Amino acid sequence: MENIVWIILWIIVGLLLLFVVAWLYCIAPARPRGDFYKLLRYDYAHRGLHEKDLSVPENSLSAFRAAVKAGYGIEWDLQLTRDRKVVVHHDRSLKRVCGADVSIGDLSYKQLKEYRLHKTNERIPLFSEALTVVGGKVPLIIELKSYDPVEILCPLVWEILKDYKGEYCIESFDPKIVAWFKKYHPHVLRGQLMMHFTGKEPEFKSGIKAFFARNLWTNVISRPHFEAYDLHARGNISHRIACKLMKMQEASWTIRSAEEYRLCKSAGALCIFEYIRPEISDGHEH
Repeated sequence: MENIVWIILWIIVGLLLLFVVAWLYCIAPARPRGDFYKLLRYDYAHRGLHEKDLSVPENSLSAFRAAVKAGYGIEWDLQLTRDRKVVVHHDRSLKRVCGADVSIGDLSYKQLKEYRLHKTNERIPLFSEALTVVGGKVPLIIELKSYDPVEILCPLVWEILKDYKGEYCIESFDPKIVAWFKKYHPHVLRGQLMMHFTGKEPEFKSGIKAFFARNLWTNVISRPHFEAYDLHARGNISHRIACKLMKMQEASWTIRSAEEYRLCKSAGALCIFEYIRPEISDGHEH
Protein backbone atom coordinates (compact mmCIF):
# COMPACT_ATOMS: atom_id res chain seq x y z
CA MET A 1 0.00 0.00 0.00
CA GLU A 2 2.82 2.38 0.92
CA ASN A 3 4.50 1.76 -2.44
CA ILE A 4 1.29 2.65 -4.27
CA VAL A 5 1.07 5.96 -2.39
CA TRP A 6 4.65 6.82 -3.34
CA ILE A 7 4.01 5.91 -6.96
CA ILE A 8 0.95 8.18 -7.03
CA LEU A 9 2.94 11.03 -5.44
CA TRP A 10 5.74 10.67 -7.98
CA ILE A 11 3.22 10.66 -10.82
CA ILE A 12 1.67 13.87 -9.45
CA VAL A 13 5.09 15.50 -9.09
CA GLY A 14 6.02 14.40 -12.60
CA LEU A 15 2.83 15.83 -14.05
CA LEU A 16 3.37 19.11 -12.22
CA LEU A 17 6.91 19.35 -13.53
CA LEU A 18 5.70 18.55 -17.03
CA PHE A 19 3.09 21.31 -16.73
CA VAL A 20 5.68 23.86 -15.54
CA VAL A 21 8.06 22.97 -18.37
CA ALA A 22 5.25 23.23 -20.94
CA TRP A 23 4.10 26.55 -19.43
CA LEU A 24 7.58 28.08 -19.51
CA TYR A 25 8.16 26.85 -23.05
CA CYS A 26 4.90 28.37 -24.28
CA ILE A 27 5.34 31.82 -22.71
CA ALA A 28 8.99 32.21 -23.76
CA PRO A 29 9.92 35.22 -25.95
CA ALA A 30 11.75 35.24 -29.26
CA ARG A 31 15.42 34.35 -29.40
CA PRO A 32 17.52 36.34 -30.05
CA ARG A 33 15.80 39.03 -27.99
CA GLY A 34 15.94 41.91 -30.47
CA ASP A 35 17.57 45.31 -30.19
CA PHE A 36 15.39 47.89 -28.44
CA TYR A 37 18.09 50.49 -27.81
CA LYS A 38 16.69 53.15 -30.15
CA LEU A 39 13.04 52.43 -29.35
CA LEU A 40 13.65 52.76 -25.61
CA ARG A 41 14.98 56.29 -26.03
CA TYR A 42 11.44 57.54 -26.72
CA ASP A 43 8.03 57.61 -25.09
CA TYR A 44 5.07 56.92 -27.37
CA ALA A 45 2.02 59.11 -27.90
CA HIS A 46 -1.02 56.82 -27.97
CA ARG A 47 -2.72 57.35 -31.36
CA GLY A 48 -0.57 60.43 -31.81
CA LEU A 49 -0.38 63.51 -29.61
CA HIS A 50 -4.12 64.14 -29.58
CA GLU A 51 -5.95 66.49 -27.24
CA LYS A 52 -8.55 65.64 -24.62
CA ASP A 53 -10.78 68.47 -25.87
CA LEU A 54 -10.81 66.74 -29.32
CA SER A 55 -9.35 69.79 -31.08
CA VAL A 56 -6.57 67.49 -32.28
CA PRO A 57 -8.23 64.11 -32.95
CA GLU A 58 -6.65 60.73 -32.27
CA ASN A 59 -4.97 58.94 -35.18
CA SER A 60 -4.99 62.09 -37.31
CA LEU A 61 -2.20 63.67 -39.33
CA SER A 62 -2.30 66.69 -37.02
CA ALA A 63 -1.79 64.40 -33.99
CA PHE A 64 1.17 62.75 -35.73
CA ARG A 65 2.70 66.12 -36.66
CA ALA A 66 2.30 67.29 -33.06
CA ALA A 67 4.04 64.18 -31.73
CA VAL A 68 6.93 64.60 -34.16
CA LYS A 69 7.28 68.29 -33.26
CA ALA A 70 7.29 67.47 -29.53
CA GLY A 71 9.85 64.68 -29.98
CA TYR A 72 7.65 61.72 -29.05
CA GLY A 73 7.39 58.36 -30.74
CA ILE A 74 3.93 57.37 -31.98
CA GLU A 75 1.65 54.38 -31.51
CA TRP A 76 -1.10 53.99 -34.11
CA ASP A 77 -3.58 51.43 -35.47
CA LEU A 78 -4.08 49.90 -38.92
CA GLN A 79 -7.05 48.30 -40.66
CA LEU A 80 -8.50 47.94 -44.17
CA THR A 81 -11.28 49.65 -46.07
CA ARG A 82 -13.63 47.64 -48.29
CA ASP A 83 -11.34 48.21 -51.28
CA ARG A 84 -8.32 47.12 -49.22
CA LYS A 85 -6.67 50.45 -48.57
CA VAL A 86 -4.61 50.46 -45.36
CA VAL A 87 -5.83 53.26 -43.12
CA VAL A 88 -4.87 54.50 -39.65
CA HIS A 89 -7.78 54.18 -37.23
CA HIS A 90 -8.61 52.32 -34.02
CA ASP A 91 -12.35 51.55 -33.99
CA ARG A 92 -13.98 49.47 -36.70
CA SER A 93 -17.07 51.68 -36.45
CA LEU A 94 -17.07 55.42 -37.14
CA LYS A 95 -19.72 56.10 -34.52
CA ARG A 96 -17.46 57.31 -31.70
CA VAL A 97 -15.19 59.59 -33.74
CA CYS A 98 -17.36 60.59 -36.72
CA GLY A 99 -20.90 60.16 -35.39
CA ALA A 100 -21.80 57.68 -38.13
CA ASP A 101 -22.87 54.14 -37.32
CA VAL A 102 -20.99 52.53 -40.19
CA SER A 103 -18.02 50.15 -40.39
CA ILE A 104 -14.78 51.12 -42.11
CA GLY A 105 -14.77 47.66 -43.67
CA ASP A 106 -18.03 48.50 -45.45
CA LEU A 107 -16.70 51.69 -47.03
CA SER A 108 -14.39 52.30 -49.95
CA TYR A 109 -11.57 54.72 -49.26
CA LYS A 110 -13.27 57.31 -51.47
CA GLN A 111 -16.36 57.06 -49.27
CA LEU A 112 -14.30 57.11 -46.07
CA LYS A 113 -12.65 60.40 -47.06
CA GLU A 114 -16.02 62.13 -46.75
CA TYR A 115 -16.07 61.68 -42.97
CA ARG A 116 -14.36 64.03 -40.51
CA LEU A 117 -12.90 63.26 -37.09
CA HIS A 118 -14.73 64.88 -34.15
CA LYS A 119 -16.14 67.67 -36.35
CA THR A 120 -12.68 68.96 -37.29
CA ASN A 121 -11.22 69.18 -40.77
CA GLU A 122 -9.20 66.02 -40.14
CA ARG A 123 -10.04 62.79 -41.94
CA ILE A 124 -8.87 59.21 -41.45
CA PRO A 125 -5.44 59.03 -43.13
CA LEU A 126 -3.90 56.37 -45.30
CA PHE A 127 -1.03 54.45 -43.73
CA SER A 128 1.27 55.73 -46.48
CA GLU A 129 0.29 59.34 -45.72
CA ALA A 130 1.04 58.89 -42.03
CA LEU A 131 4.46 57.39 -42.79
CA THR A 132 5.25 60.37 -45.03
CA VAL A 133 4.33 62.83 -42.26
CA VAL A 134 6.59 61.06 -39.76
CA GLY A 135 9.35 60.52 -42.28
CA GLY A 136 11.56 58.54 -39.90
CA LYS A 137 11.92 61.48 -37.47
CA VAL A 138 10.57 59.45 -34.52
CA PRO A 139 10.03 55.69 -34.01
CA LEU A 140 6.66 53.99 -34.41
CA ILE A 141 4.71 51.27 -32.62
CA ILE A 142 2.37 49.97 -35.29
CA GLU A 143 -0.67 47.99 -34.15
CA LEU A 144 -2.44 45.80 -36.67
CA LYS A 145 -6.09 45.41 -35.72
CA SER A 146 -7.68 41.99 -35.99
CA TYR A 147 -10.76 43.08 -37.99
CA ASP A 148 -9.43 41.81 -41.34
CA PRO A 149 -8.13 38.40 -42.47
CA VAL A 150 -4.47 37.95 -41.57
CA GLU A 151 -3.52 36.69 -45.02
CA ILE A 152 -4.92 39.88 -46.58
CA LEU A 153 -4.01 42.56 -44.02
CA CYS A 154 -0.40 41.60 -43.31
CA PRO A 155 0.93 41.48 -46.90
CA LEU A 156 -0.76 44.80 -47.71
CA VAL A 157 0.78 46.44 -44.64
CA TRP A 158 4.20 45.00 -45.45
CA GLU A 159 4.05 46.18 -49.06
CA ILE A 160 3.82 49.76 -47.75
CA LEU A 161 6.18 49.30 -44.81
CA LYS A 162 9.02 47.39 -46.48
CA ASP A 163 10.79 50.46 -47.89
CA TYR A 164 10.25 52.70 -44.84
CA LYS A 165 13.59 53.82 -43.43
CA GLY A 166 12.52 54.89 -39.93
CA GLU A 167 12.58 52.87 -36.70
CA TYR A 168 9.45 50.86 -35.93
CA CYS A 169 8.03 47.71 -34.41
CA ILE A 170 4.69 45.98 -34.94
CA GLU A 171 2.19 44.60 -32.43
CA SER A 172 -1.24 43.01 -32.35
CA PHE A 173 -3.72 41.36 -30.02
CA ASP A 174 -4.03 38.61 -32.62
CA PRO A 175 -1.16 36.10 -32.22
CA LYS A 176 -1.72 34.98 -35.82
CA ILE A 177 -0.74 38.46 -37.04
CA VAL A 178 2.38 38.47 -34.89
CA ALA A 179 3.17 34.95 -36.11
CA TRP A 180 2.85 36.10 -39.73
CA PHE A 181 5.71 38.55 -39.20
CA LYS A 182 7.68 35.87 -37.36
CA LYS A 183 7.34 33.57 -40.37
CA TYR A 184 7.84 35.99 -43.25
CA HIS A 185 9.83 38.89 -41.78
CA PRO A 186 11.52 37.67 -38.59
CA HIS A 187 13.90 40.66 -38.53
CA VAL A 188 10.99 43.00 -37.70
CA LEU A 189 10.57 43.58 -33.97
CA ARG A 190 7.18 42.13 -33.06
CA GLY A 191 5.05 42.44 -29.94
CA GLN A 192 2.09 40.61 -28.46
CA LEU A 193 -0.56 42.99 -27.15
CA MET A 194 -2.36 41.64 -24.13
CA MET A 195 -4.85 42.47 -21.41
CA HIS A 196 -6.90 40.55 -18.85
CA PHE A 197 -9.26 38.91 -21.33
CA THR A 198 -12.35 37.29 -19.83
CA GLY A 199 -13.85 35.63 -22.92
CA LYS A 200 -16.40 38.38 -23.57
CA GLU A 201 -14.13 40.38 -25.88
CA PRO A 202 -14.24 40.05 -29.69
CA GLU A 203 -10.57 38.99 -29.85
CA PHE A 204 -11.06 35.87 -27.69
CA LYS A 205 -14.70 34.85 -27.49
CA SER A 206 -14.40 31.89 -25.13
CA GLY A 207 -13.21 31.57 -21.57
CA ILE A 208 -10.62 28.93 -22.48
CA LYS A 209 -9.11 31.01 -25.28
CA ALA A 210 -9.08 34.06 -23.00
CA PHE A 211 -7.30 32.10 -20.26
CA PHE A 212 -4.53 30.92 -22.57
CA ALA A 213 -4.18 34.38 -24.13
CA ARG A 214 -3.94 36.44 -20.93
CA ASN A 215 -1.44 33.93 -19.52
CA LEU A 216 0.71 34.23 -22.67
CA TRP A 217 0.40 30.62 -23.83
CA THR A 218 -0.21 32.01 -27.32
CA ASN A 219 3.43 33.12 -27.35
CA VAL A 220 4.21 29.61 -28.56
CA ILE A 221 2.59 30.68 -31.84
CA SER A 222 3.94 34.22 -32.16
CA ARG A 223 7.24 34.14 -30.19
CA PRO A 224 7.13 37.93 -29.67
CA HIS A 225 10.15 40.13 -28.94
CA PHE A 226 8.07 42.16 -26.49
CA GLU A 227 4.85 41.94 -24.51
CA ALA A 228 2.59 45.01 -24.54
CA TYR A 229 0.43 44.37 -21.48
CA ASP A 230 -2.29 46.60 -20.09
CA LEU A 231 -0.63 48.58 -17.28
CA HIS A 232 -3.39 47.71 -14.82
CA ALA A 233 -3.04 43.94 -15.43
CA ARG A 234 0.75 43.66 -15.66
CA GLY A 235 0.87 41.75 -12.36
CA ASN A 236 -0.11 38.62 -14.31
CA ILE A 237 2.36 35.91 -13.22
CA SER A 238 3.14 34.71 -16.75
CA HIS A 239 3.87 38.28 -17.81
CA ARG A 240 6.13 38.87 -14.80
CA ILE A 241 8.07 35.64 -15.38
CA ALA A 242 8.48 36.34 -19.11
CA CYS A 243 9.74 39.89 -18.45
CA LYS A 244 11.77 39.37 -15.28
CA LEU A 245 13.22 35.87 -15.63
CA MET A 246 13.23 35.46 -19.41
CA LYS A 247 14.20 39.11 -20.06
CA MET A 248 11.41 39.83 -22.51
CA GLN A 249 11.07 43.52 -23.31
CA GLU A 250 7.95 45.06 -21.76
CA ALA A 251 5.64 47.76 -23.10
CA SER A 252 2.88 49.34 -20.99
CA TRP A 253 -0.34 51.06 -22.04
CA THR A 254 -2.07 53.39 -21.58
CA ILE A 255 -0.17 55.75 -19.24
CA ARG A 256 -2.33 58.68 -18.09
CA SER A 257 -0.68 60.01 -14.93
CA ALA A 258 2.76 60.93 -13.59
CA GLU A 259 2.55 58.04 -11.12
CA GLU A 260 1.80 55.51 -13.87
CA TYR A 261 4.61 56.98 -15.94
CA ARG A 262 7.14 56.55 -13.11
CA LEU A 263 5.99 52.95 -12.63
CA CYS A 264 6.40 52.26 -16.34
CA LYS A 265 9.87 53.82 -16.57
CA SER A 266 11.10 52.06 -13.43
CA ALA A 267 10.21 48.74 -15.08
CA GLY A 268 12.28 49.60 -18.16
CA ALA A 269 9.20 49.40 -20.36
CA LEU A 270 8.26 51.16 -23.56
CA CYS A 271 5.73 53.77 -22.34
CA ILE A 272 2.60 54.42 -24.39
CA PHE A 273 0.86 57.51 -22.97
CA GLU A 274 -1.94 59.97 -23.59
CA TYR A 275 -3.13 63.25 -22.02
CA ILE A 276 0.20 63.80 -20.23
CA ARG A 277 3.48 65.23 -21.47
CA PRO A 278 6.51 63.17 -20.38
CA GLU A 279 9.83 64.98 -20.25
CA ILE A 280 11.92 64.74 -23.40
CA SER A 281 15.37 63.23 -22.86
CA ASP A 282 18.41 64.90 -24.39
CA GLY A 283 19.37 61.46 -25.70
CA HIS A 284 16.63 61.40 -28.33
CA GLU A 285 17.78 61.06 -31.89
CA HIS A 286 16.08 63.19 -34.53
